[in-house]
This record gives sequence, structure tokens and C-alpha cells, in this order.
Amino acid sequence: MNLFLSEFTNKVDKKGRISLPSIFRNALPNNNKNEIILYKSIKFHSIEGCNSKRINEIAERINKLDIFSDDQDDFATSIFSEVVPTNLDKEGRFLIPESLKKHANISLDATFIGQGHFFQIWEPKAALVRKKQSRERLLKEKKTLSSIISNLKVKDGK
Repeated sequence: MNLFLSEFTNKVDKKGRISLPSIFRNALPNNNKNEIILYKSIKFHSIEGCNSKRINEIAERINKLDIFSDDQDDFATSIFSEVVPTNLDKEGRFLIPESLKKHANISLDATFIGQGHFFQIWEPKAALVRKKQSRERLLKEKKTLSSIISNLKVKDGK
């Protein structure tokens, strides 16, 4: 299974390194097991992490926008200017850059939340709040994957 699943909280060591959960390491592609891509979430005070295939998929979506539009420029600038490729050491540890730690308010511990094809890194208390808000919104609005996908198909004329 090549998905980032589950939730883990790990300590940031004195050198600023943290271990990528082993189940997340197993989700990395075989041809590039030691590299992850980190960047600031544009929706939350968290860090997003993925493999190079996922960042290429994001680039393809951004490239579908009008090349001279503010939307294209905003997405490209907000994501790609702050992408930080990083390598895992033999123990699966990596360094979170200070700018990303500051963005996510991470100091001693960090919570990894699997998102399928990518993962998020949160300050632990903020991660709990985020998970609670997500579940409450789905329940309140009675959303299902079927209803969301059906609405997308209607919008796309399919």
C-alpha cells in the first residue's frame, strides 16, 4: 500500500531532527525511498509532505491555470518558492527547517497525519483540533464521498 495512513506523534531531537513514521517510509516509492518534499500548507498552520511524484502532480494542476492569471501565480509562488526537498538518514530521520517549524508552531513534538497521497505535520494540540473540526463538519453537513463526487461530475458536465 503506497498511501500515507494513520497518525503518529514523534519528538523533535536536540539537533532538530524527527523520525518519519515507518509506515510513512513504506509509502515512499521504491526508486526514491530517502527523499520527501516539505512545504507550508496554504490552508493551515501545518507542513505538508509528499514524494516527488505528488509534487509533479501539483505542478501539472497549476499548469492547467491560465499562465498569466493571478491564481496561477499565487499557487506557483506559494507552493514552489517554499518547497524543501529533504533526505532521510539511515534511521528515517530528517531535519524540519526552522521556517517550516515556525509556520506550524512546532517545537518539541510533532504529529504526522496521513492524508492518502501526502501527509501533514502539525503541532500536536493543533492536530487534535483539526481532526475534531474535520469530523464535526462532515457530520454536520452530512457529507459523503458519493455526494461530493456526484456534485463534481455535475459541475464538469459528466
